Amino acid sequence: MPTLNKDAKQALYAVAGVADLAVSTIRHLPQEAERFRSRFPDEAAKTYDQLIRRGESLVTGVRRSRTTRTAVSRTKAADTRVRRSAKTTRTSVKAAGTTVRRAAEADAKAARDAAAKVGEK
Repeated sequence: MPTLNKDAKQALYAVAGVADLAVSTIRHLPQEAERFRSRFPDEAAKTYDQLIRRGESLVTGVRRSRTTRTAVSRTKAADTRVRRSAKTTRTSVKAAGTTVRRAAEADAKAARDAAAKVGEK
C-alpha cells in the first residue's frame, strides 16, 4: 500500500481539523445565538430579518437558475416518457394476451377439425 508523504498527511489532518471545528461550532451555535439575543435583542431581531432576506434571495436564485430549470424540465420530460412507456407496455401486454388467446382458440379449432376428419375415415 503506498504511503502518503508528510505534506499530504498534513493536508488531510488540516481538512479533518476544519471539519471538527465546523461541527463544534455548529453544536455550540444555539447557545451562542441565545447569548447574543439576550444581550442585544434589537440586533438579534435585525440579524434574523437579514438572514430571512438572505435565505429568500438564495432560494429564489436557486429556483430561477438555469441549472434548476433544466433539471425540472428534464424531470418532467422523463416523467412524460415513463407514463407513455407504461401506457405502451399495457397496450402491448393486452394485445399480446389477445393474440395468444386467439392463437389458442385457432389451435383448439384445428385440433377439433383434425380429430373430426380422422373420425370420418
